[in-house]
Amino acid sequence: MGPSLRLRRTGECDGHSRERMARHRGGQVIRNAFLIVAMAIGGSLRAQTVSDHVDRISGERTIAYTADGSTDSTRPMVTFQAGFQGEVALPVIHMAFVAGDDGAGVPSARFGRCHGVEWFADGQPLQTAPASYRGRVVDGEMVEMIEQQVGVEWLSSIATAQAVRFRVCRDEYALSARDLEAFDRIAAKLRGASYSRSGERAAASPASAQPVVEYKGMNWRPQHPGTLFPKRK
Repeated sequence: MGPSLRLRRTGECDGHSRERMARHRGGQVIRNAFLIVAMAIGGSLRAQTVSDHVDRISGERTIAYTADGSTDSTRPMVTFQAGFQGEVALPVIHMAFVAGDDGAGVPSARFGRCHGVEWFADGQPLQTAPASYRGRVVDGEMVEMIEQQVGVEWLSSIATAQAVRFRVCRDEYALSARDLEAFDRIAAKLRGASYSRSGERAAASPASAQPVVEYKGMNWRPQHPGTLFPKRK
């Protein structure tokens, strides 16, 4: 540790040392920087954190989430983003794959010709739009971006599922329990209602058995909270 600290303090670093340091840190730095720019997320990318951001200038609202395990280079970085046009949410899934130089030259694209994405909630296939693909080489690393438009129905299925798998071409991955919790919160935000994954609901009183709902687009609220999602008997 001593030599490293000395080099940083005095700047006595030759070309070979700089190259070694760049190779050691460059991959992750390039990965994170490119993904932040490419995904155009309004807030910081923090795993297992659902961000709900409103731009102070434009007033545009964006809900975003970076899936669990995204710091694992063997898995794709999966990011959900929902922008709004008025009261209409436009959800999209971004996936990023990064392959480094293994000494045999710049790695080739894995998904250039095959980048279809299939989703399965509790073993049942979900309807989704075709995925789009972009790939580029950044400092010797192949960065592949796959984007897929999804709908509110897709999000609802993910939020209520016990197990979710997705297949990119022939490679299969799974969302974690933390991911499902996050998508549950996102679904609640898009519906404008709060509820728990555990299925707990506030008991409805006999006097208010029928919910009275004032509809205002995506921002509707029941006039009598607790009656909209009563406990199941």
